[in-house]
Order: sequence, then structure tokens, then C-alpha cells
Amino acid sequence: MLIVVIVAFVIIGGIIMGIMQSEVQQGHTQALATIDGFNPAVRFDGGFGPSLALDPASNRFAIMRGASVKVFTFDQLVAVEIERNGGLLTRTNRGSQAKGAIVGGVLLGPAGLLVGGLSGSKTTTDLVKRLSLKVFTNDLVQPVHEIVFFKDGQGKEPNSMFVRRAAERLDEWHGRFRTILAMQAAATPATQPEPVGKEQPAPIDTLPATPSMPKAGWMSRTFGA
Repeated sequence: MLIVVIVAFVIIGGIIMGIMQSEVQQGHTQALATIDGFNPAVRFDGGFGPSLALDPASNRFAIMRGASVKVFTFDQLVAVEIERNGGLLTRTNRGSQAKGAIVGGVLLGPAGLLVGGLSGSKTTTDLVKRLSLKVFTNDLVQPVHEIVFFKDGQGKEPNSMFVRRAAERLDEWHGRFRTILAMQAAATPATQPEPVGKEQPAPIDTLPATPSMPKAGWMSRTFGA
């Protein structure tokens, strides 16, 4: 009997979450439709806070909070981070951007960071309670936006279906923003720093010409000495 109640509770909870998610998506669609010339090719409608939309054709991306939408151009992107349980896993900014861009593979794969610290004789891993992407822009009022892809108060194993599904989507969006940073870095010409403390040659004073000296014997001829 208890099992039946638990199953029914899970099913009802899933239905409610599905309805709420649908309403969120509809709200985002309506809000994005009001932005002139913005046609997102990909979207992430998060159920734990802000959502994302990306329009490569116009070189813009949008961060949505409920019915509020903030649109940024690609050159306004400063950095992007992946966090696991509130701890930093990886950070990419325009200044330290490596050559090229890797789409995906940061969290998952043979060298992925999702498990984190599993090596040698260690046989246990920390449960994943939260996976998020932090987007940094040059907006001085609200420069940091955290988009949560997974959230579970009790935590789940890194290899669980729910964690891996969220990690895949997070990897994709991280790869997109890394690509944007790489594009912006390539489009910005490198500048040579001016030398600091380099001594400049001293100015050469212009001296009046020295009159030529008379030939030897001028005193005797002049004064009769």
C-alpha cells in the first residue's frame, strides 16, 4: 500500500512539474517575441531560475527571469563558469581563452569533471546536488547570471540518469559560450603594450656657434708687444 502511495505521489508531482514547465516555456516564448529581430535557434527553459536563448544570426543571447528578458550582444560576454555543488569546476574568459573552442566534453567523457577527484583507491564520490552555469557580462548593474541545470537537495550519484542528462545540456551551453568567447578573442586585434620606464634620449641643446679664434700673434700685432 505504501509503495502505491509513493508511486502515485511521484506521478502527480511529475504532472504538476510538467504543467508548470509548460507555462514557463509559453511565457518565455511570448517575451522573446517582443524583441525585434531576435529569433533564437536554441533555448534552455530552466525550471530552477533563469533560462537562456541564443540567436547566432544576430550575434545575441538572452537571459530570462520569469517574464523579464535581458538581451546581450556577443561582445558583452566576459566569462563563463561551471559550478558543481557551489564549487568552481572550470572557468573560461576572453583573456585566457585557449585557441579554438571545445563544444561539450567538460563534464562528461573520459576526462570529464563530473565525478571529480575519483582516482586511486578512492571508491566513493560526492553526490551531485547542484550543477549550474555562471555567465558574466559587462553589465555593471547585474553582471553575473547563474543558470541552474540540476538541483536536488538530497543529491544523486554522478552517473545517475538525471545528473547525466542535465550535464549533457550544461556541456552544450558551456561549449556555445566558449565558442562565442573564442570568436570575440579572434576578432579583437592584439595590442602591443607601450614600454614602461624606458629612458628617453636627453634633448640636445642648441648652442650658439663659437666664434673662431684669431690666428697666433694677434696680441703683439694689436698692442705692439
